[in-house]
Amino acid sequence: MERLKKAVKNNGIFLTALTAIVMVNLCFDFFYIKTGSMEPELPVGSVVMVAPNAKPKIGDIFAYENHGSTVIHRIIGVEGGGYIFQGDANPSPDGTVVEESQLIGKVVARIRFLAPAIRAIKSYQGIP
Repeated sequence: MERLKKAVKNNGIFLTALTAIVMVNLCFDFFYIKTGSMEPELPVGSVVMVAPNAKPKIGDIFAYENHGSTVIHRIIGVEGGGYIFQGDANPSPDGTVVEESQLIGKVVARIRFLAPAIRAIKSYQGIP
């Protein structure tokens, strides 16, 4: 028992960090930005943290499901019971009205410093 106490004490920072990582993964979804449709706000290679229970508002960046793919764009309007989205770098809105049931969550954090490393790893592995 004394050995266990010593191990926990000596690894307190690690265990605290590990607990924080597990909690973040349970509360948020993470997505990799593959296209330039949200540049410069979300550069290709960024990782975003998405809160699934956020209330959508015009101006928010949200992830939504579209025919099996995840799209991350900004809400620019409300039409009927759905939302109009557009990528910041796109000349026109997305082609469909997005229903509430398609929403995945709001982008609450952007991790941009990973972008160069992820691009380098993908190019090394031959992944587009």
